[in-house]
Amino acid sequence: MFQVLIFQVADGLVAGFDVDTVASAFSASVVFAVVNMLLGAVLNIGQGESYYGLLVQRLARERRDVVRSTEPGVVIVQIDGLGHGVLAHQIRAGRVQFLASLIRGGRARLTRWDVLLPSQTSASQAGILHGRNDGIPAFRWYEKDRGRLMVSNRPADAAEIARRVSDGAGLLSADGASVGNLLSGDAVRTYLTLATLRIAGQGIGRSQTFYGFFLSPSGYLATLLLILGEMAKELVSAARTARAGIEPRSHRGIRYALARAVTNVLLRGISTSLVIDEMYRGTPVIYVDYVDYDEIAHYSGPERGEALDALDGVDRTIRNIARAAADAPRPYHLVVLSDHGQTLGATFRNRYGIALEEHIRDLTGATVRAATTQAGESGALNALASELSQSGGAAGAITRRAMRNRDGGEAVEVGPAAGPDVGQGEPSLVVTASGNLALVYFTAHPGRLTEDELEGRYPQLVRQLAAHPGVGLVMVRGEGGQAVASGANGRRNLATDAVVGVYPVAVYGPLAAQSLRRLDAMPNVGDVVLISTYEPETQEVAAFEELIGSHDGLGGGQTEAFVLHPREWNIDGPLIGAPALGAQLRSWLAGIGIGAGARDRPAADGHVASGPSSGLPRP
Repeated sequence: MFQVLIFQVADGLVAGFDVDTVASAFSASVVFAVVNMLLGAVLNIGQGESYYGLLVQRLARERRDVVRSTEPGVVIVQIDGLGHGVLAHQIRAGRVQFLASLIRGGRARLTRWDVLLPSQTSASQAGILHGRNDGIPAFRWYEKDRGRLMVSNRPADAAEIARRVSDGAGLLSADGASVGNLLSGDAVRTYLTLATLRIAGQGIGRSQTFYGFFLSPSGYLATLLLILGEMAKELVSAARTARAGIEPRSHRGIRYALARAVTNVLLRGISTSLVIDEMYRGTPVIYVDYVDYDEIAHYSGPERGEALDALDGVDRTIRNIARAAADAPRPYHLVVLSDHGQTLGATFRNRYGIALEEHIRDLTGATVRAATTQAGESGALNALASELSQSGGAAGAITRRAMRNRDGGEAVEVGPAAGPDVGQGEPSLVVTASGNLALVYFTAHPGRLTEDELEGRYPQLVRQLAAHPGVGLVMVRGEGGQAVASGANGRRNLATDAVVGVYPVAVYGPLAAQSLRRLDAMPNVGDVVLISTYEPETQEVAAFEELIGSHDGLGGGQTEAFVLHPREWNIDGPLIGAPALGAQLRSWLAGIGIGAGARDRPAADGHVASGPSSGLPRP
């Protein structure tokens, strides 16, 4: 509309320039944008590079008053859901060429870190950005004392998670910026960050870059066309996958196609613009989350072409950030990491023709309320839509109308039967599923029921659950409050390590028992914890929600994340769990003078962090 107005104004100012109607002005603006795009293509300038180049030029002019410094800053890029093994394989396969060049050129090192339960974004970001995540048992969980279902990517619940884990001294508290994250790390400025969307002045914030992204001649129409193209590409890809009979596969409708387009095109572009804007402000530390790969991998699989194409797109975006850093008012180091990986597998429902909550209802006869809907695409859309809903004008009104009543609980009642524990208007059981991890809550009973108490109310329930071929292990509180993990042919006391029959935890890896003990200690974990079956031969699981690429539980690449960091930066110890990675990042930042510590401030284990002497490499 701004460009239409310019053409209208030019009608009266430029001799020989005639615009007879508003429609003509609109047509002229479209033709102008199309010609600009075609020229860019002929000159081999991609839409992203063209726009970011113009953005850098504008910011360099507007930020001349920013004091230049030789003290380095850090840009931390999170590639959501990318496993260490997938990234290493793609480097060998000739993809992710920018990241590969950093490693092969001796400028960066790729290190694996191990994710403990639950292997998902809210828990990982709480540990990385705030240093603690021991109160987050899953992506979704139920709190008996509050009678509330918590869903990590619901803005109100993300804000509550942040309130619980934040002490005001998060990773980004030293004048840092958070872009596109679930939690803020106590950043001074946050953009499209779920936990702060409802805080005045946060959300998209006051950055003119956001508006410039849409007003740019190479921006608004190119973005629209790329969104439509991405949707068309998804629909064609889904149809081709179905025709070829590729398994496993999930339902991929128009809603997912739109979500894929928004994350792959719109949110990626906006987030990158905001990161560059913060670099030219001279912000010491910036943390951005790109969800493109994770969103697509949920539906197409973590190692399939569509997801890997998105990964290449993120790689090119990181290269653009590195190029933009060349003229920033301070040098920047680059850290790239993931919050978890993903594991492929046909879902529990697809394998056995029945959902987990329906199976539990059949075993107990209870009224079951389930929170197992697909949540893969909703987080990024929540961030953008929630922010737009707070804005004025037509966009805000339309978004508010579309989102009306969308912030309620997502639980859906599936069982008409009334069990012995039905309270006043409350279900007997709540089942929450997050990937191949599920939590079962008996709502009429405060606290966590023991195995004996469960046996008294629902005889043989634990044994029947463990016997199902889609369930790998069942964890409950045994005698003396000790955690017990049961499989179809054996059980293990996780406190004493006593094993009866076949050890049911070994198949999930060497850290599985530690991970389960940690989960068991959380106050809001379910009365019963279920982990789906895992097939080592194919490295596949059976997710309890309808996503063929899943995480949150155990088995396969979902617990194998990575951090790519400057080669001169040393790893102080084993990186087991998100808080350990967060502590390592704090140590690195302190080593270059960012954060509460000084340059030579020792880390918690007594090591002194060291940092490189130069900023981001020029590609």
